[in-house]
Amino acid sequence: MLWPAPVSFRAQAFIIAAASLAVVCLAAFIVRDVIFTTESKLLADSQQLCIAASQELRTQYQEHSAYAGALLKDLPHDAQEVSLMGISATVLKAYKGIKGGMFQPGNDTIMGYAFPTAVSGSESELKEIERVFIRSLAHRAVLEDALVTQSEWYDRDLIVGAAERSGEVVLWTMCRVPALRYPLMGTQRWWLTALVFSTVLGVGGIITIWYMLHSGVAGIRNGLRHLEDNFSYRLPQIRGDLGQVVQAINLMAERRAALEEKLRQQDRLAALGKVVAGVAHEVRNPLNSIKLTLQLLDRRLKKGIAGSNEVEECLQEIDRLDMIVGRLLSFGRPVMTNRHTQEIEPLIQQAIKMVHEPMHQKSVQIAANEIESGMEADVDGPQIIQVLINLLLNAIEASPSSRTVRLAAESLGPNICIRVSDEGARIPEEVRQHVFDAYYTTKPNGSGLGLAVSREIVVNHGGALEFESEDTGTTFILLLPIERSPFDEI
Repeated sequence: MLWPAPVSFRAQAFIIAAASLAVVCLAAFIVRDVIFTTESKLLADSQQLCIAASQELRTQYQEHSAYAGALLKDLPHDAQEVSLMGISATVLKAYKGIKGGMFQPGNDTIMGYAFPTAVSGSESELKEIERVFIRSLAHRAVLEDALVTQSEWYDRDLIVGAAERSGEVVLWTMCRVPALRYPLMGTQRWWLTALVFSTVLGVGGIITIWYMLHSGVAGIRNGLRHLEDNFSYRLPQIRGDLGQVVQAINLMAERRAALEEKLRQQDRLAALGKVVAGVAHEVRNPLNSIKLTLQLLDRRLKKGIAGSNEVEECLQEIDRLDMIVGRLLSFGRPVMTNRHTQEIEPLIQQAIKMVHEPMHQKSVQIAANEIESGMEADVDGPQIIQVLINLLLNAIEASPSSRTVRLAAESLGPNICIRVSDEGARIPEEVRQHVFDAYYTTKPNGSGLGLAVSREIVVNHGGALEFESEDTGTTFILLLPIERSPFDEI
């Protein structure tokens, strides 16, 4: 399967910046659309209110003129003003926020002005810009001789009005609609500042991460170079995800140092020397792999095409180192950190998968048909898998080519019994008493720790590991208690 090429940090920074800009622009567009839609709705509602008020004002004026038309004209100007104002105030009381009155085009005079729903005294007075608006609206009504509406901006408010001619007088109404767009326009500078700041912050963060990753990789590479020559050297701590790599390498170095100290205290120096040589050989290969992987990662970082696979590969190699060293340190006192009640069958299947390659190389089959389903026991899964792998590897090695290794598991009283049988030769009598001895082996390249560590693990679980060997083959019997004993090691 072909994986897509990793995206460079520069491209990632551009994508993040573009995405941030798109999100901000989309948010601004949505807010603007909502505001202008709301304004349009307010404008339409205000126009309808002004039209209704103007029509009712015209009706009331015509009725009043029909009863006292001649008398009204003969009254002094102040008396006419009071009378017309009474008509306007009476009508407009039912229209909140609407002001209105009459306009005489002949002498260009506003009369009968009233604003009965005004909140304060200053609002009840007509401003000059409103007088200009009323004259413009009234002259349009005279010219068109019909009901007209008009709207204009004034002091961040929208003035909306309606007017209709009745004889020599134009009846007009007007209201002011607060504009919603100006608060948004007033904060445009802050929006732009926030956008620029977030973009700079995002790009700066990516550059910082790239620099920290590049510096961390260079530091780990140099540390590994020193570690190859001097295993007492410890890599300096760094921050970020690569700090976990440094901690794992230092932990591996410390565990190996502890192993060397323990080996120096053992009596069998010759056997221990052989084991240490083998471990050193196994450790150097993952170390070289880590070094090469980090060098590749460094080159890719310089080209701006770094990915996450290299760091993952380093962690896998470090886990392999930890397993190699931990397998030796576990002998004598294996610590069970993952012990809990769990199914046994998945552990068996996992162990079978782990020995697939040596099984294939020797053309040996594993028959695991006699496994009781649903069995559970309080065990440390990884350690039991390690025991099963050791038993299966020994059975595969002991079996002739094209033969079968049989694995069976069943509940037997308070225990689970697992049997691993091969079709190899009988174990000699002189070897039987040393099968579980540490560092005892009859294999040219063996360490003599496999069965010793396995038995130690099983005993710490409160179980037992035994074997039966006949001319037809050898069977190792693993007994695991289903429930943990209070005397078992935690």
